[in-house]
Amino acid sequence: MKTESDITSLYHITWGEEYGICCLYFWGCNLRCRICLLKKEVYDCHLPETRLRIYDASFVSPQPQEFLTLEKALAILDALPVKRVFLMGGEPLCEPFLAKILDFLRSNKGCFISLLTNGRLKPPVHMLDEIIFSIKAITPSLHQKYTGVSNRKILANFKDLADLPKIRLHAETVFIPEYVDETEVIKIAEFIASVNPDIPLRIDAYFPVPGEGWRAPEIEEIEKLKERVRAILPNATCFHGRQGDEPLAYQVKRIF
Repeated sequence: MKTESDITSLYHITWGEEYGICCLYFWGCNLRCRICLLKKEVYDCHLPETRLRIYDASFVSPQPQEFLTLEKALAILDALPVKRVFLMGGEPLCEPFLAKILDFLRSNKGCFISLLTNGRLKPPVHMLDEIIFSIKAITPSLHQKYTGVSNRKILANFKDLADLPKIRLHAETVFIPEYVDETEVIKIAEFIASVNPDIPLRIDAYFPVPGEGWRAPEIEEIEKLKERVRAILPNATCFHGRQGDEPLAYQVKRIF
Protein backbone atom coordinates (compact mmCIF):
# COMPACT_ATOMS: atom_id res chain seq x y z
CA MET A 1 0.00 0.00 0.00
CA LYS A 2 1.28 3.43 -0.94
CA THR A 3 1.56 6.00 1.80
CA GLU A 4 1.53 9.77 1.67
CA SER A 5 5.33 9.72 1.80
CA ASP A 6 5.41 8.02 -1.63
CA ILE A 7 3.54 10.85 -3.33
CA THR A 8 5.52 13.30 -5.46
CA SER A 9 4.47 16.79 -6.56
CA LEU A 10 4.44 15.54 -10.17
CA TYR A 11 0.95 16.23 -11.51
CA HIS A 12 1.32 16.32 -15.29
CA ILE A 13 3.44 14.62 -17.99
CA THR A 14 3.39 15.33 -21.70
CA TRP A 15 5.15 13.55 -24.56
CA GLY A 16 6.38 14.60 -28.00
CA GLU A 17 7.04 11.32 -29.77
CA GLU A 18 8.65 12.81 -32.88
CA TYR A 19 11.65 14.11 -30.95
CA GLY A 20 11.43 11.97 -27.82
CA ILE A 21 10.68 14.98 -25.62
CA CYS A 22 9.06 14.47 -22.23
CA CYS A 23 7.92 17.34 -20.00
CA LEU A 24 7.44 16.79 -16.26
CA TYR A 25 5.35 19.33 -14.36
CA PHE A 26 5.86 19.74 -10.60
CA TRP A 27 3.37 21.53 -8.35
CA GLY A 28 4.50 24.00 -5.70
CA CYS A 29 6.96 26.87 -5.66
CA ASN A 30 9.18 28.90 -3.33
CA LEU A 31 8.13 32.21 -4.89
CA ARG A 32 4.71 33.88 -4.70
CA CYS A 33 4.55 35.54 -8.11
CA ARG A 34 1.40 37.58 -8.42
CA ILE A 35 1.17 37.08 -12.19
CA CYS A 36 2.21 33.39 -12.35
CA LEU A 37 0.90 31.62 -15.46
CA LEU A 38 -0.23 28.74 -13.24
CA LYS A 39 -2.93 31.02 -11.86
CA LYS A 40 -4.46 30.80 -15.33
CA GLU A 41 -3.34 27.48 -16.86
CA VAL A 42 -1.66 24.62 -14.99
CA TYR A 43 -1.36 22.19 -17.91
CA ASP A 44 0.87 22.12 -20.99
CA CYS A 45 -0.23 24.92 -23.33
CA HIS A 46 0.68 22.85 -26.41
CA LEU A 47 -2.01 20.21 -25.92
CA PRO A 48 -4.99 20.25 -28.29
CA GLU A 49 -7.40 20.87 -25.40
CA THR A 50 -5.36 23.70 -23.82
CA ARG A 51 -3.71 25.44 -26.73
CA LEU A 52 -6.37 28.04 -27.47
CA ARG A 53 -8.14 28.36 -24.14
CA ILE A 54 -5.21 30.26 -22.66
CA TYR A 55 -6.21 33.16 -24.92
CA ASP A 56 -9.63 33.31 -23.26
CA ALA A 57 -9.32 36.22 -20.83
CA SER A 58 -11.88 34.73 -18.42
CA PHE A 59 -10.56 31.16 -18.41
CA VAL A 60 -8.88 29.70 -15.31
CA SER A 61 -8.01 26.00 -15.25
CA PRO A 62 -8.69 23.95 -12.12
CA GLN A 63 -5.73 23.17 -9.89
CA PRO A 64 -4.37 19.60 -10.02
CA GLN A 65 -6.04 17.10 -7.73
CA GLU A 66 -3.99 13.97 -8.50
CA PHE A 67 -0.26 13.43 -8.05
CA LEU A 68 1.95 10.53 -9.07
CA THR A 69 3.72 8.21 -6.69
CA LEU A 70 7.45 7.93 -7.29
CA GLU A 71 7.00 4.32 -8.44
CA LYS A 72 4.34 5.24 -10.99
CA ALA A 73 6.31 8.24 -12.25
CA LEU A 74 9.39 6.10 -12.88
CA ALA A 75 7.27 3.41 -14.56
CA ILE A 76 5.85 5.99 -16.98
CA LEU A 77 9.32 7.29 -17.80
CA ASP A 78 10.69 3.78 -18.20
CA ALA A 79 8.06 2.99 -20.85
CA LEU A 80 8.93 6.00 -23.02
CA PRO A 81 11.91 6.18 -25.43
CA VAL A 82 12.96 9.49 -23.90
CA LYS A 83 15.71 11.52 -25.53
CA ARG A 84 15.16 14.80 -23.72
CA VAL A 85 13.36 15.74 -20.51
CA PHE A 86 12.21 19.17 -19.36
CA LEU A 87 11.66 19.60 -15.61
CA MET A 88 9.03 22.30 -15.18
CA GLY A 89 6.83 23.83 -12.54
CA GLY A 90 6.11 25.58 -10.28
CA GLU A 91 9.64 25.01 -9.07
CA PRO A 92 11.02 21.49 -9.68
CA LEU A 93 13.77 21.99 -7.08
CA CYS A 94 11.11 21.94 -4.35
CA GLU A 95 10.37 18.26 -5.17
CA PRO A 96 11.75 15.97 -2.39
CA PHE A 97 12.12 13.01 -4.80
CA LEU A 98 13.87 14.99 -7.53
CA ALA A 99 17.28 13.42 -6.92
CA LYS A 100 15.79 9.93 -7.36
CA ILE A 101 14.02 10.97 -10.55
CA LEU A 102 17.19 12.50 -11.94
CA ASP A 103 19.24 9.46 -10.99
CA PHE A 104 16.74 7.21 -12.81
CA LEU A 105 16.86 9.40 -15.92
CA ARG A 106 20.65 9.41 -15.91
CA SER A 107 21.12 5.72 -15.16
CA ASN A 108 18.24 4.19 -17.13
CA LYS A 109 17.52 6.59 -19.97
CA GLY A 110 20.74 8.51 -20.59
CA CYS A 111 18.70 11.46 -21.86
CA PHE A 112 19.44 15.18 -22.05
CA ILE A 113 17.96 16.90 -18.98
CA SER A 114 16.82 20.53 -18.91
CA LEU A 115 15.70 22.28 -15.73
CA LEU A 116 13.45 25.34 -15.70
CA THR A 117 14.02 27.17 -12.41
CA ASN A 118 13.47 30.49 -10.69
CA GLY A 119 17.01 30.24 -9.32
CA ARG A 120 16.26 30.64 -5.64
CA LEU A 121 17.74 27.21 -4.87
CA LYS A 122 21.00 25.84 -6.21
CA PRO A 123 20.36 22.91 -8.58
CA PRO A 124 22.19 19.56 -8.64
CA VAL A 125 24.29 20.59 -11.62
CA HIS A 126 26.11 17.25 -11.85
CA MET A 127 22.81 15.63 -12.85
CA LEU A 128 21.75 18.25 -15.41
CA ASP A 129 22.73 19.26 -18.95
CA GLU A 130 20.91 22.57 -19.27
CA ILE A 131 19.40 25.17 -16.95
CA ILE A 132 16.78 27.67 -18.11
CA PHE A 133 16.88 30.38 -15.47
CA SER A 134 13.89 32.70 -15.07
CA ILE A 135 14.89 36.22 -14.01
CA LYS A 136 11.79 38.09 -12.88
CA ALA A 137 13.28 41.54 -12.27
CA ILE A 138 16.54 43.31 -11.39
CA THR A 139 15.17 46.26 -9.40
CA PRO A 140 15.04 44.93 -5.80
CA SER A 141 11.75 46.61 -4.84
CA LEU A 142 10.02 45.41 -8.01
CA HIS A 143 11.24 41.84 -7.51
CA GLN A 144 10.00 41.89 -3.92
CA LYS A 145 6.53 43.06 -4.98
CA TYR A 146 6.41 40.64 -7.92
CA THR A 147 7.58 37.48 -6.14
CA GLY A 148 7.40 38.13 -2.40
CA VAL A 149 11.15 37.56 -1.95
CA SER A 150 14.48 39.33 -2.47
CA ASN A 151 16.44 38.68 -5.66
CA ARG A 152 19.88 39.01 -4.06
CA LYS A 153 20.49 35.27 -3.70
CA ILE A 154 18.84 34.53 -7.04
CA LEU A 155 21.17 36.82 -8.97
CA ALA A 156 24.18 35.44 -7.10
CA ASN A 157 23.13 31.90 -8.05
CA PHE A 158 22.88 32.95 -11.70
CA LYS A 159 26.46 34.22 -11.61
CA ASP A 160 27.66 30.99 -10.00
CA LEU A 161 25.95 28.85 -12.65
CA ALA A 162 27.42 30.92 -15.46
CA ASP A 163 30.91 29.98 -14.24
CA LEU A 164 30.27 26.25 -14.69
CA PRO A 165 31.74 24.96 -17.97
CA LYS A 166 29.59 21.83 -18.33
CA ILE A 167 26.16 23.44 -17.95
CA ARG A 168 24.32 25.06 -20.83
CA LEU A 169 22.76 28.16 -19.25
CA HIS A 170 19.84 30.08 -20.76
CA ALA A 171 17.83 32.94 -19.28
CA GLU A 172 14.22 33.95 -19.74
CA THR A 173 12.00 36.74 -18.50
CA VAL A 174 8.39 37.86 -18.92
CA PHE A 175 7.69 41.22 -20.52
CA ILE A 176 4.72 42.89 -18.79
CA PRO A 177 3.94 46.38 -20.12
CA GLU A 178 3.79 48.99 -17.34
CA TYR A 179 5.18 46.48 -14.80
CA VAL A 180 8.23 44.51 -15.92
CA ASP A 181 8.48 47.07 -18.71
CA GLU A 182 11.02 47.86 -21.43
CA THR A 183 13.32 49.61 -18.96
CA GLU A 184 13.33 46.62 -16.60
CA VAL A 185 13.92 44.09 -19.38
CA ILE A 186 16.89 46.15 -20.54
CA LYS A 187 18.24 46.02 -16.97
CA ILE A 188 17.86 42.25 -17.04
CA ALA A 189 19.76 42.09 -20.33
CA GLU A 190 22.52 44.34 -18.98
CA PHE A 191 22.88 42.14 -15.89
CA ILE A 192 23.17 39.00 -18.02
CA ALA A 193 25.68 40.70 -20.33
CA SER A 194 27.78 41.69 -17.30
CA VAL A 195 28.01 37.98 -16.48
CA ASN A 196 28.41 36.67 -20.04
CA PRO A 197 27.03 38.39 -23.16
CA ASP A 198 26.80 35.05 -24.99
CA ILE A 199 24.09 33.71 -22.65
CA PRO A 200 20.81 33.50 -24.61
CA LEU A 201 17.77 35.35 -23.28
CA ARG A 202 14.18 34.63 -24.29
CA ILE A 203 11.66 37.39 -23.69
CA ASP A 204 8.21 35.90 -23.14
CA ALA A 205 4.99 37.81 -23.64
CA TYR A 206 2.80 38.07 -20.56
CA PHE A 207 -0.50 36.21 -20.53
CA PRO A 208 -2.94 38.27 -18.44
CA VAL A 209 -3.84 36.61 -15.14
CA PRO A 210 -7.45 37.16 -14.00
CA GLY A 211 -7.64 39.68 -11.18
CA GLU A 212 -4.52 41.59 -12.19
CA GLY A 213 -4.64 44.75 -14.26
CA TRP A 214 -1.73 44.38 -16.66
CA ARG A 215 -2.21 43.70 -20.35
CA ALA A 216 -0.43 41.43 -22.81
CA PRO A 217 2.13 43.16 -25.02
CA GLU A 218 1.44 43.69 -28.70
CA ILE A 219 3.59 41.76 -31.15
CA GLU A 220 5.17 44.98 -32.39
CA GLU A 221 6.12 45.96 -28.82
CA ILE A 222 7.90 42.74 -28.01
CA GLU A 223 9.65 42.62 -31.39
CA LYS A 224 10.92 46.17 -30.91
CA LEU A 225 12.11 45.30 -27.41
CA LYS A 226 13.86 42.18 -28.71
CA GLU A 227 15.85 44.30 -31.17
CA ARG A 228 16.88 46.68 -28.37
CA VAL A 229 17.99 43.73 -26.25
CA ARG A 230 19.97 42.22 -29.12
CA ALA A 231 22.24 45.24 -29.01
CA ILE A 232 23.20 43.98 -25.54
CA LEU A 233 22.69 40.22 -25.89
CA PRO A 234 23.12 39.04 -29.50
CA ASN A 235 21.37 35.72 -28.78
CA ALA A 236 18.10 37.26 -27.55
CA THR A 237 14.80 35.87 -28.87
CA CYS A 238 11.15 36.42 -28.02
CA PHE A 239 7.85 34.57 -27.76
CA HIS A 240 4.87 36.63 -28.87
CA GLY A 241 2.19 34.65 -27.09
CA ARG A 242 -0.45 35.96 -29.49
CA GLN A 243 -0.52 33.38 -32.30
CA GLY A 244 -2.03 30.23 -30.86
CA ASP A 245 -3.28 29.10 -34.26
CA GLU A 246 0.20 28.70 -35.76
CA PRO A 247 1.37 25.12 -36.49
CA LEU A 248 3.33 23.48 -33.68
CA ALA A 249 6.89 22.27 -34.25
CA TYR A 250 5.74 18.80 -33.12
CA GLN A 251 2.64 17.16 -31.71
CA VAL A 252 2.25 16.88 -27.94
CA LYS A 253 0.04 14.42 -26.10
CA ARG A 254 -0.87 14.02 -22.46
CA ILE A 255 0.54 10.98 -20.65
CA PHE A 256 -0.74 11.98 -17.20
